[in-house]
Amino acid sequence: PPSPPPSPPPPPSPPPSPPPPPPQPPTAPPAVVYPIDVPEDSSRGNVDLLWGVKADTATSLLAYVNPYYSYDDFVVNKAFDIRQPEAQQFMERWCRTLQESELVQKVKPNSCVISEFRSHVELASGLLNANGQKIMYPVPAKDFDRTFESFMGSESGKELMKAGLVGFEKEDQCRLMFMGVAVRAKFKRSKGSWDMLEVWNDWQKLRERLNGIAPKSVGDAIVVSDTFVSMATQVEAILSTTLSIWLACVLVVLIVIVCTGSIQMAILILINLVFIVVFVIAGLAYLEMEFGGVEAIALTVLIGMSCDYCLHLSDTFLTSRSKSRCKRIKDSIHHLGPTIISAAGTSLLASIPTALFCQILILNNFGTIMCLSIVSGVLFGLLFFCPLCILFGPRFAGKTWKDTVMLSIIGSPLHGVTSIFFFTFLVVSLMEGPRATMIDNPIVAAVLSLAALISPLLVGINISPAPLFRQTAVMLRY
Repeated sequence: PPSPPPSPPPPPSPPPSPPPPPPQPPTAPPAVVYPIDVPEDSSRGNVDLLWGVKADTATSLLAYVNPYYSYDDFVVNKAFDIRQPEAQQFMERWCRTLQESELVQKVKPNSCVISEFRSHVELASGLLNANGQKIMYPVPAKDFDRTFESFMGSESGKELMKAGLVGFEKEDQCRLMFMGVAVRAKFKRSKGSWDMLEVWNDWQKLRERLNGIAPKSVGDAIVVSDTFVSMATQVEAILSTTLSIWLACVLVVLIVIVCTGSIQMAILILINLVFIVVFVIAGLAYLEMEFGGVEAIALTVLIGMSCDYCLHLSDTFLTSRSKSRCKRIKDSIHHLGPTIISAAGTSLLASIPTALFCQILILNNFGTIMCLSIVSGVLFGLLFFCPLCILFGPRFAGKTWKDTVMLSIIGSPLHGVTSIFFFTFLVVSLMEGPRATMIDNPIVAAVLSLAALISPLLVGINISPAPLFRQTAVMLRY
């Protein structure tokens, strides 16, 4: 049989594929684009974020380090080095994050230093490196100082310098010390201090989140705003009001002891003052009044005003010749009641116009607190303090001031022990360390407070003085 035809030759192999193109060098992320349709709202707060400075001491902190201002003491981050490319890219990412943040209304135009620097690098035509090639962003560390010097000579750089967003070292004017970005925040300047404290905490969370991924050459940012400075001042004033009120109460106690000689009467006046302060604060809460620095000062003044009525009544109570506490209180009210009502009435009439018709909020609030203070001082003085004197007042009254002091402090061994306990509590409550411990342990502090206040009263009611002092004392019945 015939042989089969030969098989066709195999097809030629395809030509080898060309080698892949070399990888393109990494490009910088796109520049930050700021919206231009967001209207300017001056009622919202201004916030500056700064890198290279560790201390947040005031608004426009850079007034301390900007050449346009005088130099002063400040704290800088010596590790801050924006010359590194990764530092430049990270800071521009910060600007982009701020623009997208729900806390920011907008990044102010031409107020992000690193973004303006990038625009300058990309648009300038004469920026060449040592090899004659155009400098690209991010700028290499070896070319940064010369390139940034060119940027600071432009109009944009000068404006940033005047705005306090760029500063150089005092000893080396060519070494960049800090830079920042200015934004218009969403919060209103008119917010109360406690609401503003929540806003501040939100900004701190944003700052800490990005600080956690910041390269070492950038370091941590700080948040600077005059609104936050005002908030911190008011919050500190409010928090210190408690100490101021208590200090005023302690001073009132000492003055009452000096004037009347009776620890029991001083404790009753202190209890009355505490109830007056609680009543006034409750009234402020009912009126939904924002509690600020002025209100804190007014509450401290309240202590001095409110103790007057009680002090006059207690002095008349102790110097009366009657042997009945009820009769002594009746004599005190009969003798001083019209005077107290008249004095309170004139003060109240002077405060009512301020509280009702004054258009300045600070003065209006102050007048309201004065009205509450006067009304509460009279009501608690006549309707609360007087019954306290009948129920818990001294059982023995001295014929002279010296006799009253001796009866109150060393009338018996228990009188001496409870007096020492009471004065020790007053002194310790004003010391910073023990006071912080009491704040951390409120239940223990409350028990000690009640024991220090009640023990001298119980001893004065139930324990008779020693025979030596009983001879010069007048025993009082109900």
